[in-house]
Amino acid sequence: MDDLEFRTRAFSNPSDQQEDFRAAADASPERRQLLDELLELERDLQRALIVEVPAGLKRKLHQQARPASPLRSRSLMALAASLVIATGLALNLFMQPGLSAQDLALHDEVVEHLHQEAPDYQTRYDNGNDISWAQVEAILRASGTSLKSVDELASMHMIFARLCGLAGTRSAHLVTRGEHGPVSIIFIRTTPVTRGVELRDERFQGRIIPVDEGNMAVIGEKNEALGHYEQILRDNVEWSI
Repeated sequence: MDDLEFRTRAFSNPSDQQEDFRAAADASPERRQLLDELLELERDLQRALIVEVPAGLKRKLHQQARPASPLRSRSLMALAASLVIATGLALNLFMQPGLSAQDLALHDEVVEHLHQEAPDYQTRYDNGNDISWAQVEAILRASGTSLKSVDELASMHMIFARLCGLAGTRSAHLVTRGEHGPVSIIFIRTTPVTRGVELRDERFQGRIIPVDEGNMAVIGEKNEALGHYEQILRDNVEWSI
């Protein structure tokens, strides 16, 4: 594990107990010291719980971020860590209790991804351009996702189908026409979230739902009814690879 990956994971979850992360920390006194500082900072913030973060701050910070330089001082690293941890703590207050750091990280990654992809699929929605079901099937196969029955999904007006790298795996991002705008259906074949995660964003609403060994997300505009999409898909998903 290189230093960039270690710092990314340390800032995201300094309590990570995965074997490769712990081995990487123990391999370097500098990494061990950084991890100890982040853990102490996290404990201080948890005791205080006084940080109030405006909605969407994580996304705005990400948009403004620049690649980290090895010459940056430790004080700047500590500041970046405190912002990431404080954001996660604040989200925990707004969202249902019991979410893990990994759950929160996936929530933020999905929101970031939606804002990046929205201009493309919004244009298709506005122009009335649909795609073929063959294109959708190709994306599902490539992401390791299959459906027990395709009839109801195939009958929808699909406007977008693309592979994406959510959670470090090949995920399928589909978009169909909802009553009030595009509706995203995302299949993520990775460690399931602890429980259903409600999205918190200025524009989008929806949920990330654990489904067997993976996750499914159904997300739309604020006034879109999404329950029937969940009902159609939740018991219909299989992970093929």
